Amino acid sequence: MSLDVSTRSRLPRVHPRNCWYMLATSEEVGREPLGRRALDTGVVLYRTTDGTPVALEDRCAHRPYPLSLGHIEGDNIVSGYTGFVYDAQGFCVHVPTQSEIPVGARVPAFPVHEDGVFVWAWLGEPALAALRPPPATPWLSDPGWATLGDVWETEADVLLLHENFADITHVAVVDPFIAPPVLRSSPPPLEVEVTETTVSFSRTYEPAPIPAWQAELLELPADAEHVQHEHGAFVTPGLWVDRWDVRVESAPNETKIHTFRFTHALTPISSGRTRHAWRVSRNFALGEQAGRALLPIFTDYYRRVQRILETMQDVLDADGPRKEINVSADAAALQVRKIIRNMVADETGARFRGARSTGAARAH
Repeated sequence: MSLDVSTRSRLPRVHPRNCWYMLATSEEVGREPLGRRALDTGVVLYRTTDGTPVALEDRCAHRPYPLSLGHIEGDNIVSGYTGFVYDAQGFCVHVPTQSEIPVGARVPAFPVHEDGVFVWAWLGEPALAALRPPPATPWLSDPGWATLGDVWETEADVLLLHENFADITHVAVVDPFIAPPVLRSSPPPLEVEVTETTVSFSRTYEPAPIPAWQAELLELPADAEHVQHEHGAFVTPGLWVDRWDVRVESAPNETKIHTFRFTHALTPISSGRTRHAWRVSRNFALGEQAGRALLPIFTDYYRRVQRILETMQDVLDADGPRKEINVSADAAALQVRKIIRNMVADETGARFRGARSTGAARAH
């Protein structure tokens, strides 16, 4: 296996803004103001009387008080300190102490998209939002799939999370119980496809057993061998999707492929802090009993990953950048770094020199 030794330079402490980021689940957004942070920006979310989600900057234009600490009146939001009233487009429509609205009295309104599972917002240049369709995750609401998952904050930069998803060979080290046995030996080479803004990769493994817990779920002999296929995709800086297919030859033709699909909606709260909504979907064993058995397995795994990434961030914060060694399994991750670098450069006009960084240290 070839090695590449490179000198790492730290990424700027910013993230691409011209991107759709998940700010909340659909269930979280209602008729009470919900305050969130993304890209070092406070955002307040609520629904109008017809159920449409709204995203405004979470700061009154008159005084620095969060609108999320106010209340909703009709389709408007009222500051809990100044009494200023703002409509769903962010314009001030009422001032308690005078009849005239001050010139320029408004707060930024952000484009919003809801897909029935997540509420996405665009915090970058508003005019560009219509040119870049929001991420599509139809399997999360498809009755042919069963989905479980959780959402939490990880004290690590979003790039560290993307790089973790881009290389699953470490799963056998992090959690041997959950890992497919094929990951314990040298995997076949990755086939990587790259566009200007996306990275996808895939590889097919020779027939081998599947994890014991998965064989039990599929009611298959533990030592039976199956062709397995891996596919991953960096869709945007706010979304990673991958899947693991197991081909069961003894199953009917229409159900030979048993798939786990993994969805990761990632939102940079700030450098070194990421909101992570993860979902594990399956097109087999759709009953609740299987879901109850799987949830603790995947929760334990992703908590392990969370602790590892937070430890890596602590090392970056404490020691700064160092030289790193990359191997062939890093092929997709290196492309993800390049895309994020270029997106930041396009937005800021920055120019980067040297090799790419594994992660950005937190700003203190």
